Amino acid sequence: MKNFIPALFILFVFIVSAPFEISAKDAYRKAKKGAADAFAELDGGAPSASPAQTDKGKKPVMPNLDLETALLRGTGYGSNENAAKSDALSHLSQSIVANIHSETKMSQKERDGKYSETFVNDIRVNSTVFLKGVAYTAPEKTKDGIKVTAYMTKDAVLGTLRYLISTLPENLDTLEPAKYDSVLTTVYLAYSLIFAIPQRDLPERSKYISILDAVKREVEKMASHGTIFFMTKEGVSAEISIGGKQYEANTKIFLKPGKYNFNVKSEGYRNLRGSFHLSRADKRFVELVLIPEQIAKREVYLNVISSVRVVDDIEKALLDFGIIPSQDEDLPHSIVVTLKGTTVTVDNYRRYELEMDLHTFKNGKRFRITRYKHKPFFVTPETEEATIRRETAKISVQVIRKFLSSIDLNEFFAD
Repeated sequence: MKNFIPALFILFVFIVSAPFEISAKDAYRKAKKGAADAFAELDGGAPSASPAQTDKGKKPVMPNLDLETALLRGTGYGSNENAAKSDALSHLSQSIVANIHSETKMSQKERDGKYSETFVNDIRVNSTVFLKGVAYTAPEKTKDGIKVTAYMTKDAVLGTLRYLISTLPENLDTLEPAKYDSVLTTVYLAYSLIFAIPQRDLPERSKYISILDAVKREVEKMASHGTIFFMTKEGVSAEISIGGKQYEANTKIFLKPGKYNFNVKSEGYRNLRGSFHLSRADKRFVELVLIPEQIAKREVYLNVISSVRVVDDIEKALLDFGIIPSQDEDLPHSIVVTLKGTTVTVDNYRRYELEMDLHTFKNGKRFRITRYKHKPFFVTPETEEATIRRETAKISVQVIRKFLSSIDLNEFFAD
């Protein structure tokens, strides 16, 4: 037991967590794919409008027919052509906002129960980025300045719809919460463009709306709920009870923000109880520490190397797993715990950094090892001794319980 092989570095994170009601990733991807496939079906309309050719060196002039049949339009004025186009595009985007306000008011009610002016501004600001295929009439001189009309044909609207769907993220789980509103903006803009297409050109409008609804529901659920995930080691199933509802471990659970109590049941293991707090857009993950309900008790040599006395706490944690600590070095099974603390003075505070090595040996050979490095915590001269003792004991017990629940104890004790 004198020579130990250097430990493999593994960083354990201890968080209280819980499971998810459905697979959000699969549901969202299915909804997004459905929307993309549906809008791809709309590709059979008239060919995209193209500018009529003029003499070399002159600007192209758009056919009057395109303007007359345009689904969306906005007329602008300015001191020059660029200013007029910018004003025309602004009016075009405002007409889309009007569509959203009148056609998708029902979906807005699901968000705070009222229409959001912030959302209107978001559309107005971002529509120039989203809109594809906007065409302009040739500039005209009027008494109010240069006049230009911006417009979108049916094909341009359909092209924008397909583009909007393609910009939706592939995986909401990796999306930063700050970007949820941007994704919802994209979805609501798609709503407005669908309603801009005449019913005769879109007989299955309800089908496409329902598909967008599916995408919206997944995004809004992620934006308004938190998620929590309980994970067990391979081959172990567990049932999680939260607020009177039952969930399976190893699945994602959506919950509204708040404080929750949970109970974990798994055959062959002791019940586990706890609580957690979930905020909006939280993504919590936890590996469950399950303690066997019945296990043959075995004596194990225990050696704790630490300047802080935590051996009593460690011994209690081992007893939960049927391990009886012993000072007999000749036993075939052994556990060696090494705790190292480093103190750094910062102004009037002292920062304490704790590292822990845990080695298990079977018949003199290494069985499993791990190393844990805890994030620094601060102490004052008045609280230093008590705080370091309390935190070191708590961390040691957490690491040991997590480690022992992750290994096969029957394999460890097998002769």
